[in-house]
Amino acid sequence: MSLPAEKRQGSLFDVPVLVGGLFASPTDRYRLFREKIMPRLWAKRAELAALYCQNNGRPGIEPVLMTAVSLLQFMEKAPDRKAEENVRLHLGWKYAMDLELAYTGFDHSSLGKFRDRLLDGGAERIGFDALLGGLREAGLVKKHGRQRLDSTHVLGAVARMSRLEMVRETIRLFLEHVRRSGAQERLANWAQWQERYIDSEIPWHRLNAESLAEKFQQAGDDALILIQWLRQEVGEVWNHERAVLLERVFLEQYELGVGAPARRKIEASGVVKNPHDPDVQWASKDHAKTKQWEGYKVQIAETVPETDTPKEKGDPTEQFIVEVVTTEAIASDLAGMQKVLRSESLHHADQPSELYADGAYITDDTLMQAKNENRKLIGPSRPSGNAAGNGFSAEQFDVNTTQRTAICPAGHVSRQCSLIHDAYNSAVFLRFEWAGLCDECPLQKQCTKSRAGRRLLVVGIHHDLLQERRRQMQTEEFKKMLRRRNGIEGTISEFTRGGGRRTRYRGRRKTTLGNYMQAAAINANRWIRLSTWQHEQETARIGA
Repeated sequence: MSLPAEKRQGSLFDVPVLVGGLFASPTDRYRLFREKIMPRLWAKRAELAALYCQNNGRPGIEPVLMTAVSLLQFMEKAPDRKAEENVRLHLGWKYAMDLELAYTGFDHSSLGKFRDRLLDGGAERIGFDALLGGLREAGLVKKHGRQRLDSTHVLGAVARMSRLEMVRETIRLFLEHVRRSGAQERLANWAQWQERYIDSEIPWHRLNAESLAEKFQQAGDDALILIQWLRQEVGEVWNHERAVLLERVFLEQYELGVGAPARRKIEASGVVKNPHDPDVQWASKDHAKTKQWEGYKVQIAETVPETDTPKEKGDPTEQFIVEVVTTEAIASDLAGMQKVLRSESLHHADQPSELYADGAYITDDTLMQAKNENRKLIGPSRPSGNAAGNGFSAEQFDVNTTQRTAICPAGHVSRQCSLIHDAYNSAVFLRFEWAGLCDECPLQKQCTKSRAGRRLLVVGIHHDLLQERRRQMQTEEFKKMLRRRNGIEGTISEFTRGGGRRTRYRGRRKTTLGNYMQAAAINANRWIRLSTWQHEQETARIGA
């Protein structure tokens, strides 16, 4: 499909010409979309054009129009079919995009094909960057400004399955692929395979535990037979993604040993939870597993006001999302923060001068990284907790990592400091010892319950920064600074209420695109509300 010829010149049949009076108000949202957002999308046409062939086949639909439609459908929570209908029938949409009144639109499937084209060309964030560029030009987003960061979970667009259902569905999808490729004649007992996995409908709620265990074992035996058969196949059957998925699921759910494959007692992290979207992962928010989900995680960074002056109730926000990063559900917030900072630096040559976050992002290593990059990382650190068998936590020791000394609660200075390299976790620690001082210490029983009666203190190599942060947390000034982070909760709420809690698409790449469009829609709505409010304030000032 080739790139269509660019058409920017208006005609007498355009909606703005025929019924422009319906949108004459300077505060009309579709008028503001046309005036503020469409020029930014047109400025990205050269990048969109690179996704198409030149003079090769039937001309496609104007990519700027498709980007605008994609943005509007996220702004108004419209699925593809509704978006296609609005392009044909909604005067506001036609006005916003400078379409002719008689424009008949396109098939709704074109939107899915356009998203695939964006993903294939690595342009999934083009709409988000277009809006952000416009906000920077308008002076609403400044470089090296304050930012705040937080994460939230995103549910996958698939149903939750038991382990047995997931294995059987994986086998069924593979057998469907075998049938479509015409290879079923080479698979022995095809009629039995079809009856057992393709045509079978099992009333799971009626089966007892013993029957379920038997079916799980049978599914493992059958999966192994299919994998062994695959070893003898070549071409489309062997190289297909469903063949790869079958082998992955089998290895994740079963252990190979002598005899038949055995069920794994515990699932590892990151295993496939639904074969229709292998990228979906199970995760929990905390060790108590009070919040569990199957899907993804998204990191959202937005600007922070330059002043702490509170806004009046009803006033629109002047803060905008500057970065969105979609990660695996099991990815840590620390890794997510690093991706956010790298992405901002790569795409906008920008990093925040101050970053406000919660305790999940604050460690001795992240504080040292921020210090080295001349950036402030502001947030509460988590309590150190007590090591097993110890009464005093690390917070009650005065540690100087530069001089390699530590003073215990009894006032004794450590006699030995060792540098420990943890190759498994790729970490470096400091271990302090008070050899000979613990034996006669009056706080010994309160400090440690080890058999030797000796206390060991193991801390990070930059523990002094963490120690300093914990002291800052006791001051009123620091508590006041932390209030600047609170606004991110409202943005997370707006993101989830707008449809971001459950992804529309399957696969992490498509979910990433959807999250970028969701963030772009939030920025567009905020820009329109802010412009409307500013006009009303200016009108009231002139009238007064």
